[in-house]
Amino acid sequence: MALLSKAWSWVKKSWKLIVGLLIGIVVTALTLGRGAGGFKVLKVLRKSEEELDEKIDDELAAQAEREKRIDEETQKRLAEIEEKFREKNQELEQDKKEEVKRIVRETEGNPSELAKRLSKLTGLSVASNDVE
Repeated sequence: MALLSKAWSWVKKSWKLIVGLLIGIVVTALTLGRGAGGFKVLKVLRKSEEELDEKIDDELAAQAEREKRIDEETQKRLAEIEEKFREKNQELEQDKKEEVKRIVRETEGNPSELAKRLSKLTGLSVASNDVE
């Protein structure tokens, strides 16, 4: 009985410590039960964040590929247009040469008439004192 009375007197002196320990144990038990769910939520959030990052990376790669295709198509079309321009320019130059030959034949050596008609054809002006 002496042991029991000594324990009872210690409990009466240290009741605050015992109550604090019991409250700590209860709070810890409740927190651990909820904490596992909290970790699951964090895992789900992290997984969704990683999926979102992957989607963003995929979209950026797709956008870069579209821009590359557009650039290639633009370069191809520019090359085609430049080639057509060269062809048309050569045709135009050939037509002008033939027109100049025709004018020379028609003017039959008259320099002022030749200058006047060539000026009209090319858009270049010729001073009257240059041709005599």
